[in-house]
Amino acid sequence: MSDDLAMRVRGQLLARPSGIYLNTAAEGLPLAAARDGYMCYLAAKSRGSAGRETFAEIEHEARVAFARLLGVPEQHVTFVASTSRGIDAVIKSIDWSAGQSLVLPAGEFPTAACAAELLRASDVQVRTVAPRPDGSLDESDVVAAIDESTRLVIISVVSFKTGQHHHTEEIVARAHALGALVLLDCVQALGQVECSIGDADFACAASFKWLQGVHGAAGLYVNPAVMSSLRAPYAAYRGLIDLFPDPPRMPQLHQDARRYQEGMPDFGALAVLASVLRISAAWMREVPEHNQQLVGRLRDGLLDLGAGVLAPAARRGSIIAFTTSRYADIAARLAAEGTTVWARDGRVRVSPHAYTTTDDIDSVLAQLARIGVK
Repeated sequence: MSDDLAMRVRGQLLARPSGIYLNTAAEGLPLAAARDGYMCYLAAKSRGSAGRETFAEIEHEARVAFARLLGVPEQHVTFVASTSRGIDAVIKSIDWSAGQSLVLPAGEFPTAACAAELLRASDVQVRTVAPRPDGSLDESDVVAAIDESTRLVIISVVSFKTGQHHHTEEIVARAHALGALVLLDCVQALGQVECSIGDADFACAASFKWLQGVHGAAGLYVNPAVMSSLRAPYAAYRGLIDLFPDPPRMPQLHQDARRYQEGMPDFGALAVLASVLRISAAWMREVPEHNQQLVGRLRDGLLDLGAGVLAPAARRGSIIAFTTSRYADIAARLAAEGTTVWARDGRVRVSPHAYTTTDDIDSVLAQLARIGVK
């Protein structure tokens, strides 16, 4: 395996980590181009309202680049503050009735589960799909959970918990056959695996993880075919076709993704996103293979150490986790050796990215051999 990509990406980082960084699933490392993007935003902001033309250019470039990663037309993408906001807005766009159901895997990120739980007050059923004994999700179990009562299915393309890269095509097909909608949470996928959303109705991803941006901007895709079946999740002025119609009339909402716009977006975060995607476009196609080689090496090494790897045989993104009651101690001892991982909820999670080398993987495996994984 060549580390050429990692060396090229490291050369573009804003600041190189002092040790071994294996926690991109929580926070991606920003590129130096992030500074350039933010300075562009600040220069425009310093011009006051005269800078708004630049803000519009920033937003357009970020939208086009984000849409290109998803493989969708840019006019069907807008920006919200976070993946959580996008999920909540989609749920609130549906006119729910008592007895209807929302389907999602039990291992979805807690935000999705919490947003869904709020529906119980309206007698909407929240149907969670349990994992298999090894922690993996069998997509056929999700398909089987969808029935005529289902209005929405939420599923991550890559699981934050196990790293499993889910097959979503049959889920989307089954949902559509029964009149249900599908939301793909792409936050742990976009920028590190091939992320084709196919016929899904919604997709959302924040930019501060695998895309190496900053907090405050998440792209939200809305399939135009479903707009007529949705209600406005909130009233916000950028969601209106005309803020000051002449003659005055009842405000009209955009009939595309712009309906989900609120007030002014975080143009600083969008400037960073546009800037870093401009640079990372040179290597983005190389990232999935690079990351797969790294995470495969990591999985094999962890299994050799006897770690309780979650979903060990599943197709995965660049995330691997193992269960242990010593998760906090293991993370602390790794940190003492200069290695950063994520450890909560009875798991240690390791997530390499384009800037990770094979030496990094071999080093953390050697550290874990000394520290222990059980």
